[in-house]
Amino acid sequence: MLRKFVSLMLFYSLLVMLISGVVLFIMPHGRVAYWTGWTFLGLDKDQWDNLHIVFGFLMLFFGFWHLLLNWRAIVNYFKTKNFLVSTLLTIIVAVGAVANLPPFKNFIDFGEKIKNSWPKPATMPPAPHAELFPLSKVARMLGLEPRQAVEVLRSRGIKVPSPNTTLKEIANLNGTTPARVYEILLQTSPKKNSSGITQFQPGSGMGRLTLKEVCTQLRIPLNVCLERLRKRGIKAAPDSQLREIAFRNGLYPYQLIEILLGGKNGETSEAGHE
Repeated sequence: MLRKFVSLMLFYSLLVMLISGVVLFIMPHGRVAYWTGWTFLGLDKDQWDNLHIVFGFLMLFFGFWHLLLNWRAIVNYFKTKNFLVSTLLTIIVAVGAVANLPPFKNFIDFGEKIKNSWPKPATMPPAPHAELFPLSKVARMLGLEPRQAVEVLRSRGIKVPSPNTTLKEIANLNGTTPARVYEILLQTSPKKNSSGITQFQPGSGMGRLTLKEVCTQLRIPLNVCLERLRKRGIKAAPDSQLREIAFRNGLYPYQLIEILLGGKNGETSEAGHE
């Protein structure tokens, strides 16, 4: 009876871990998921994270329990060739994953392509996790007074308890997304055309894209991107990830994007870095 109970709990834990693991593997990056109010099967990112973590611990607990109930059989397995083969395979997979070697790298890159294939909001957040900022802080970032921001939203039928309410809370209260709330504010902001507000900031997930993919998103020809990086003494291959290029040159991915965008906006920006 006990063995059946432990085996069934281990099975159900594994099943939930499998489903939640696949969802976490393909879901958009956190910044996009939170900003757009992304959900899958009615659950948002945090709820899928919670499922994965809780059932992960359950699987560990019942896994160890299952191990104790079958300890004699496990010990006998250690005396067979299967033990050596499984141990060697485990080591190979662990080293390959840590070193980011093929085919493990290809598998991770495949997941990144799926994550990046989700629709992006027309307006990205002004800062990482801006959905957790109170309305008053977001208003000031946009050059608005908190009271003015409340009036703007309420005039559009958006319920706002107070300026201290976060964008996420406002979005949940009105059945919309933090991105939509921000877009309404941005329409009346004196800074809406400011170059300081850009969708390419730390945490945007751009660092996982290749230089070629980044240039495509920036709508800058690849040869122009390579030339602008070369002028800064930065060597880069089109198929290299932006973060790999950045870290190799003592920079962060967003700093490389600033270089590329600076060249796009005019040579003055580049000259200032010479």
